[in-house]
Amino acid sequence: MRNSMFYKQLEESGMVHRPLPLDEAEYFENSIKDTTVIASRVLDECISLKFWEVDSAAQMSLSSDYCLDEQQNIKFVSPTRFDHWPGSYARIYYTPYLTRVVNNEDWTDFDRISLSIRPEMPGFKFVSLHIQLVNEGKEPVPDRYQREGCHNINLRNHEWNHVSIEIPNVARDKITAFKIGYDMVGNETEAVDHACFYFSQIKLEKLEKTAKWIGWEPAQNEIIFCGTGYQTGSIKRAIAHHTLADRFKVVDASTGKVVFESELERIENEQGKFAIMDFSVVKDEGNYLIVCGEKITRTFPIADDVWENSIWKTINLFFAERCGYEVPGVHKYCHGNVLNHHGDKSVVANGGWHDAADMSQNLTNTAEGVYSFFQAAINQKDNIELFDRLIEEGKWGLDWMLRTRFGDGYRTMGSGGSVWTSNIIGSCDQMNSEAQNLAIENFMASAAEALASMVLKDADPEQSRYLKQVAKEDWGFAYEKIDFEEYTEAMDPARVSSPVLLYSVGVLAACHIYEVDGDEYYLEKAIEIAERVMACQQQDYPDWDIPMTGFFYRDEKKNQIQHYNHRSHEHEPIMALSLLCQLLPNHPSWTRWYHSIVLYTEYCKQSIAITAPYEMSPASIYHEDEADNDAELFLKQQAFAHPGMLDEYKEQVRNGIALGKGYYLRRYPIWFSYRGNNGLVLGTGNALAYGATIRNDYELEQLAQRQLEWIVGKNPFGQSLMLGEGYNYAAQYVCLPGSLSGSLCVGIQSYRNEDVPYWPQSNNAVYREMWIHPSVRYLLLASHINKKSKVYGWLSEHADSLLRAVCLLTGKEYSVQTAIRTGEFSLELPSGEYKFICDEKSTQLTIVNGAEYELTNEFNNYAIKYEVEERSVHIEILVTGDDEVSFECRANNIQTSPVMTASPGQVTKHTALIEHDNKPWLLVLIPNGIMQNKIEIRSN
Repeated sequence: MRNSMFYKQLEESGMVHRPLPLDEAEYFENSIKDTTVIASRVLDECISLKFWEVDSAAQMSLSSDYCLDEQQNIKFVSPTRFDHWPGSYARIYYTPYLTRVVNNEDWTDFDRISLSIRPEMPGFKFVSLHIQLVNEGKEPVPDRYQREGCHNINLRNHEWNHVSIEIPNVARDKITAFKIGYDMVGNETEAVDHACFYFSQIKLEKLEKTAKWIGWEPAQNEIIFCGTGYQTGSIKRAIAHHTLADRFKVVDASTGKVVFESELERIENEQGKFAIMDFSVVKDEGNYLIVCGEKITRTFPIADDVWENSIWKTINLFFAERCGYEVPGVHKYCHGNVLNHHGDKSVVANGGWHDAADMSQNLTNTAEGVYSFFQAAINQKDNIELFDRLIEEGKWGLDWMLRTRFGDGYRTMGSGGSVWTSNIIGSCDQMNSEAQNLAIENFMASAAEALASMVLKDADPEQSRYLKQVAKEDWGFAYEKIDFEEYTEAMDPARVSSPVLLYSVGVLAACHIYEVDGDEYYLEKAIEIAERVMACQQQDYPDWDIPMTGFFYRDEKKNQIQHYNHRSHEHEPIMALSLLCQLLPNHPSWTRWYHSIVLYTEYCKQSIAITAPYEMSPASIYHEDEADNDAELFLKQQAFAHPGMLDEYKEQVRNGIALGKGYYLRRYPIWFSYRGNNGLVLGTGNALAYGATIRNDYELEQLAQRQLEWIVGKNPFGQSLMLGEGYNYAAQYVCLPGSLSGSLCVGIQSYRNEDVPYWPQSNNAVYREMWIHPSVRYLLLASHINKKSKVYGWLSEHADSLLRAVCLLTGKEYSVQTAIRTGEFSLELPSGEYKFICDEKSTQLTIVNGAEYELTNEFNNYAIKYEVEERSVHIEILVTGDDEVSFECRANNIQTSPVMTASPGQVTKHTALIEHDNKPWLLVLIPNGIMQNKIEIRSN
């Protein structure tokens, strides 16, 4: 269902060859700016310098320029760059501060600061600065990581900006300073080489109420819903504050007609009290709103393609983040003097995409970004405009990967920094880095190259041939080092180096090389390395109070469970094993690969229950002594590491759900400086989506959609975390490129060492920083979900007949006339549980998005019951239909005959024997060789 207004913007942008506009009216900050002020106090009128101090690198003065309300103001001027790096190489040069000295004042009666700021910086397309409170009371501010009390402000150049920041979360019992800082990030060539700001009227304000900033329950009188909308076949729910009215209505926004009305369901759990609105039965495409008492929501669509617009906006983010390219209105050609060296060879390493609000780039994000673009193109191949644009953007990142490889395993692993540069090689702002040969990154590059080779095979045969060649080379370089974990303290602490990731991307890349090349060697190696992946998995029942299986450890030793904080690769083992299952459906190890996927995805179902009703994927299982057991490794993995983290670690762990024997399940990760969980939510979402496809599991697919919904507004704060998508999106930390439609921040964090959502207005790195990592994950997941399924067949016994498909959730009916003589048909359907009816025969079929299903003449239905008695599993099969059915039996940890035969209308009984009762078991029944109709019987 096309949004005509958005499509017009899309066309006007040349299908994202100019940045899409960002609707600033939808900013969360606009919704709270007019909150009633019940008391206020002027901190400083900015007409005197008596209480002000300035760093030596900058200047301050009183000014009569640009008077606001005919008053003088304070002028603050700073250079934008130095001729050397006084601090960290290639990072922000320096941050000079303008400081308003405060005499140990108690500000706890005030919960908002407001002031007016005017930047005058010709040539700057985007301007920002930040304010920092200093508290020396019971709780020092800023904290150790310079996050608390810090707020970055995105400003419009050449005009007065009225700025306000709510501070109920900030300790303020003994304030000693109010600081205003400018990060010196250089300047583009046509911009001035100094920053200039004017300040006026700094006030402290007490509000009638502050915006929600912590906890799981919705704010009073609020309804939380998915602003992007809902697919027609999906479960459709909204979450309200528990005191809202008893009944709700869903109204067609175009006609005003009530299409559904029901009672709210009240629930209470560890997260709090909630009222649930379930309107899944609403089946027709259209724009709707919810009415509950006096509360009315904004409109939202119900349509099969609701995720398409956000895919375009994600393309827009990457386009605007291009490095070495003039992006209209964002930046000129950039970073022409970023060099990467390997012995006596060097490459200019600009290109690809800046990977955050600064100007850095690393191969992990670029390679996985390229992979996601080409996989998204495959997923959206029926949408030609989108397909072509996905490939075009993917090729931009691919070009950087190819230009910055030296052909011997060494390549640019990271480039750029946090500043604009002069583009002049040999200048003081030239950035230099050394090439590295790292196995994980070479496997990632190989996977992206092989997938691109497959997609480009017909469109660009010569590039496809070359990509196949380099994919094989890069895979070989990585495989040589597969037995070594490569980690050095000089690396980005956010980089994940664990063997389970190494093995997973090795399998994935080998499978894609086989797909495009047909060389059995790579298939053999994928099978070989898959054994290592599975050896990292918990595949037996642990001796815990609440035993859980299916999660992965860092390596085969199983000493430490694999965790991610804000950069996640949670989906990669499941992607790898799923691709093996698809390529080799009759391999002897298929059942073990499949069972590994089942174990992990059932673990997800079990763990996601602890975040109801949002169903946000939780972080991981942790052991309370884990950090102490390997303190060196633990501290290596942290940014700004310090020994005190070991005690903080235990406190955070113990705020999770106790599983027994010192193990805890955390909703949010154990983290310190780097916080924000969008990468985790979307990484697990991709694992769920791939698992849903291989298992043909509608519940898993719906859980995958819950992760997308969390991102675009169905979270405790009712805010979209993607700029330009949905409603009520908050300002992000975007210090260099500025605010961009499609930008995703790192994500909602947890409060201190607790395990509850924490989302104050304070805008700072990294939780509110724009990173492309979550966008890489979003693109892969949204493109997977945003496609209909295809049901086809040749119903020769039902030629020239009406075939009806009825969605059991919504009751919506789809139909097609089969062809004369052959009975051929094809029907596109959204995901769901369906009953297919033709000539008084019927069968049920589960459908997940993007999959293809062949319907045969058999129209059989299967009823399976089983009962476990000690180590025996007693199975009963009832087939309804006309013909005898032969079930191929694929078993793991259970002994059974290879085939079961069942006659229609008769109950067939069979007994299987569990081999090891300390491990989960699985039996897959495949009726008449039709894999799509497989039935799982498994341990609970």
